[in-house]
Amino acid sequence: MLRHSGLQKKSFEHAQAINDKFNRNKKVELVDVKRNLAIFRLHWDSSMKSSKVLCLFNQGIYTFFPTIWSGKPYILKEECCYFDGAPYCEYHIKWRFQNRVREYLSRFFMSRAMLKDIITEQENDKELIEKKYGEVNHLNVALNKKIKQLMAIQDTGKAILSILDLKQLLTVIMNILSNICQINRAVIMLVNEEKGCLQYMHGVGFDGEVPEEVKNYTIPLNRLSNIIARVASTGLPEYVPDIKKSILRKENIVLKLANPTSAFIVPLVTKSKVIGIIATDAVDRDGVPEETRQTLEIFAPQIAIAIENAKLYKRLYEQMEELKRSQALLSRAEKLSFLGNMAARLAHEIKNPMTAIGTFIQMLPQKYDDEEFRTEFYEIAMEETARVNNLITELMDLAKTRESHFELNDVNELIDKMILLTSPHSKAKHIDIVRNYDSGIGQVWMDSEKMKQVVLNLLSNAIDFTPDNGKIELTTKKIMGDKESESVQIEIKDNGPGIPESLINKIFNPYFTTRHKSSMHNGTGLGLFVAHKNMQEHGGTIEVKSKVNEGTIFILSFPNTSAGHAPVSSDKD
Repeated sequence: MLRHSGLQKKSFEHAQAINDKFNRNKKVELVDVKRNLAIFRLHWDSSMKSSKVLCLFNQGIYTFFPTIWSGKPYILKEECCYFDGAPYCEYHIKWRFQNRVREYLSRFFMSRAMLKDIITEQENDKELIEKKYGEVNHLNVALNKKIKQLMAIQDTGKAILSILDLKQLLTVIMNILSNICQINRAVIMLVNEEKGCLQYMHGVGFDGEVPEEVKNYTIPLNRLSNIIARVASTGLPEYVPDIKKSILRKENIVLKLANPTSAFIVPLVTKSKVIGIIATDAVDRDGVPEETRQTLEIFAPQIAIAIENAKLYKRLYEQMEELKRSQALLSRAEKLSFLGNMAARLAHEIKNPMTAIGTFIQMLPQKYDDEEFRTEFYEIAMEETARVNNLITELMDLAKTRESHFELNDVNELIDKMILLTSPHSKAKHIDIVRNYDSGIGQVWMDSEKMKQVVLNLLSNAIDFTPDNGKIELTTKKIMGDKESESVQIEIKDNGPGIPESLINKIFNPYFTTRHKSSMHNGTGLGLFVAHKNMQEHGGTIEVKSKVNEGTIFILSFPNTSAGHAPVSSDKD
């Protein structure tokens, strides 16, 4: 029995030597060989890729090791496993005793025959393992490439969805396609619904500049014999692996210029609508790789959404610019209409003092020696001249058209000037103008001309609606807060008929008016709309409180902004 144990030990040592010679991912340690038990430890190389599969494979080898010389399989038990967290795999191997004759024959043939068979078997196993390792490694490389590609698509998808300029977006898209899909050449064509065709938008991969013939290339959407038009019509991608053998028209300008061997066209679809196509080709015999085609199909919907967003943004931007121009024209129209009516009333107001001055001048030669007449005439003439001059100055200032300009100005003085400008109307109706000014306001950062326009509009409306012998109150307040939230308020209160609650939310709409044309102002219905816009440019608000038969209060609030943070606007009145 001892000789049998020695023989087993010898065979195990042979197996260990073979492993050390041919195996690179582990080392085998023969720990002990007893009467009918051997203990092995497999120390795996952590720097090499190994798995539980290899452990099971080795268990099979050790278990059926004796069958090489027609023996019975060993009984193998794994006490611990490297792949379950142990430092190594430990196998306990037991065997049954054989009869004397088999033992003798085994001793006789083992050292040579068994070793030869083991080497042959190990060589075969080595080739099989190397082949499987190569296959697994190839799959890992392909999988890692696909993961990187999908991650790149996700990252770039987020990037292109944030780009709103169409030209910049198309450039980014083409760069992404070139890097991720490794395409040779690609063209984006978008649907022009007005012309009913596909037209070139962007391209990459041409030698130098994209040829003018390609840039000017258009395809009618109803020409289904053309593969590009057909893809746009059906919304299904098409691949032509060999253009020479295909039924494509070889005289096509793009095919003649590009001379591709294969082509792949994928639709750009968003909201179940085809907005264009991406066409890519190959110049070698391998054609457009399947991996590239799959990636393009995954990527195309994101590209379509990004292009559609950019087109919508462009249209919105153009509409906003048009709206700004329209608002400027409306503001101008309202101002000119208002000033035209006011100028007519002021002309009448100016005519009276000028007539009085003219009468005094005519009488002066006869009453030259009358000192009382001369003194009284002088004082009246100077007073009336100054008043007329101030009225004309304010009217001319309001008529100016210029860019917004914020500067320090006294809000109380500004209101006084607007009271003067409307005085002909208020005096004609014998309306009492009451001033409740906060003297602590001081200089305020504002666009004086736009603020005049707001105050003048509201004050004129108040005079219009206030009955004869009525009262209008103008109040200014400094609303205290921290340095960043200090603000100024202007209140204009009348005791007119008020505004019905159902109309309050409409009065700032353009062209909306709560009255028929008045004798003072037959405006366009844009006054409050323009006033609201001007207050927004000051970073402020305009509010209204009104009750029927109790009057109306308009409240203007805007920040008393510091000089370093004054509002800036480039809009023109």
